[in-house]
Amino acid sequence: MSVDPSPTVREPLVWVLRDERPGTGNQALGVAEALERPYVIKDLRYSPIGRLPNLLLGSSLRSLTANSRTGISPPWPDVVISAGRRAASVACYIKRVSGGRSFVCHLMYPGPLQSALLDLVAVPAHDKVVGPNVNAVTGAPHRVNKTLLADARETWRLPWKHIRRPFLGVLLGGEGRRMPFNDTDAERLASQISDWYADSGGSVLITTSRRTGAVATKLLEHLRNNGPEPAVYHSWETVDENPYMGILAVADTLVVTGDSVSMLSEACAAPGSVYIYRSPKFASPKHLRFHDSLFRMGAARLSTEIVPGEVSKAINPAGDIARMIREKLAWR
Repeated sequence: MSVDPSPTVREPLVWVLRDERPGTGNQALGVAEALERPYVIKDLRYSPIGRLPNLLLGSSLRSLTANSRTGISPPWPDVVISAGRRAASVACYIKRVSGGRSFVCHLMYPGPLQSALLDLVAVPAHDKVVGPNVNAVTGAPHRVNKTLLADARETWRLPWKHIRRPFLGVLLGGEGRRMPFNDTDAERLASQISDWYADSGGSVLITTSRRTGAVATKLLEHLRNNGPEPAVYHSWETVDENPYMGILAVADTLVVTGDSVSMLSEACAAPGSVYIYRSPKFASPKHLRFHDSLFRMGAARLSTEIVPGEVSKAINPAGDIARMIREKLAWR
């Protein structure tokens, strides 16, 4: 009797518990994509009970709507990737009912009790969280990778083919607690953009976010009066396609406001050099810790010192977490 020398090996079953908030859900998807294994998405929709603290929810599906609960059923996966406070009780439930067989990687700190039940809890290093199974990474995981960037370059190649290089991409966030971004900051940032233009003679591509608000109008006003008219300007309020990913993909230099860990993390995965704009009154401790970690790594600089042609070191938090999963499971 002959024996098949290369028997079929079953691919591990990977579930992504996708939170209904896109920013949180995309973190889990980014890790799943970096893991480079087939995965199944389980969309989580929450009932009003989901507002309860994790201490009360424990390891249960009580936070989910009836429809969402039907998708959380056997066969239980080999790996679960979840993100956010509300998904933690669902992840712990799967860990419990699978008899501990499902390996659970959770993003963002769920609290000490649930953290102790899970296999890998990945948190941003600047949050300074310690506890059972906690592992720190630089920045926030995301979905920006070489494939996504290549697709974006192709998408925007023709629309932007007549725009003069080099490109300065500007990603605008907004104000936050202890993170001012006002009209004075708009004037200061416009001056830095004008200095870059005077040195390079290139083109400016700008996109805003929902928090940017009226300060974007002031920025445009200063640029039109004193510096380059943006070759591309996207306002969050418009229905036009957001060129955000295209700007990441093609910009030689990126300036990102310091309020958004997500935008900075994504920018640091793009090929351009990265600079952080922050107000002199910027005082959020955890954001400052994140900025400082990027400075130490050579992944970013302050926008007061833009150097045309400089290359920043790339960071890949989703890839770092995927590597932790592979190492813990001894995957090749």
